Amino acid sequence: MHRRKMHAIIGDMEDNKTHIVDKMRDFHFDNIKAVLIFLVVLGHVFRNLGANGDEYLVYKIIYSFHMPAFLFISGYFMKYNPKRFFARMVPLYLLFQMIQTLEHMLLAFAKGLNPMDVKMDLFTPRWTLWYLVVLMIYQLLIPLIDTDRKKHQLGFLVLSVVLGLTIGFTDDTDNFFALSRAFVFLPFFLLGFYERKNHYMVTYGTDKRPGLSKLISAAAGGVMIIFFWKLAGKIDPKDFFGSEDYADLNALLWRLFGWLFACVWIMILLNWVPKKRIPFSRIGQNTMSIYLLHGVLLILLEDSLLKTVIQNSIPALILLSVAITVGLSWGKLDQMLRKVRVPTKSSSLS
Repeated sequence: MHRRKMHAIIGDMEDNKTHIVDKMRDFHFDNIKAVLIFLVVLGHVFRNLGANGDEYLVYKIIYSFHMPAFLFISGYFMKYNPKRFFARMVPLYLLFQMIQTLEHMLLAFAKGLNPMDVKMDLFTPRWTLWYLVVLMIYQLLIPLIDTDRKKHQLGFLVLSVVLGLTIGFTDDTDNFFALSRAFVFLPFFLLGFYERKNHYMVTYGTDKRPGLSKLISAAAGGVMIIFFWKLAGKIDPKDFFGSEDYADLNALLWRLFGWLFACVWIMILLNWVPKKRIPFSRIGQNTMSIYLLHGVLLILLEDSLLKTVIQNSIPALILLSVAITVGLSWGKLDQMLRKVRVPTKSSSLS
């Protein structure tokens, strides 16, 4: 009887803990992050394992907004705490920079190439890792950009747009410290950072005419999809990477169009993604493990037999993306990655 009571008490404590955690979480943004991380995985699966056929249009649409939207959310939630932030981000970056480098060395060896030709450059992020470096740069910028004055916020936004456009005129520097992307995506980080203070975009469509807001955003999304479909041959997805210098002035215009597309898609996500807890909310809580580990996995799969089997099948590519997203969202993986950090006196980093 005593044991049953103990189990009941422990069960109640766990239920209360879960209830408290649920109260603290913003499931709206968890759900948006779940959608975005799936699109990240899907875009990379299309790029690395697809045959660049019919899926290429979807790939271009995804790349026009998925990382700007992610950085909008990063700005919305980021707080200035460099000690805790860098205690986690720097070890994660170094670890996965080495893992991806070793992967390429092993693959080179398997192909009969010299693995020593694969460079180990800590200052040039490999593939997906630019996102970590950009977040570290933005963390350092917070004391400069943190203001409650609307005029100053607008000034920083305008400055970020100017810098994001200007950086495209510089020669490609192999993305040293992801500086090009840091400039190009800065407007979206600032939008998210100031949105936390002002709540313009988040509350629009919730407090005022939500039905009309959804209708307008859905129509705008439809127009953009038609736009991409009609101009598919003229759209180079590299124009949305944020890491390329301008080949011509058209590339500058595509950057502007890309920013506009991304803003509209962010509003669509804010309007249409459910705000309550749903089955895939858990995926949005563990996006870091998915983001870091799916790159490791896809590097291995790119030269595997699996690619030749599924590269011409869009359903197979989508199913693989779903499997990777769900599998890597396993809480134990996220917990393990949270242990990769420099010990600090402060509590664990969320």
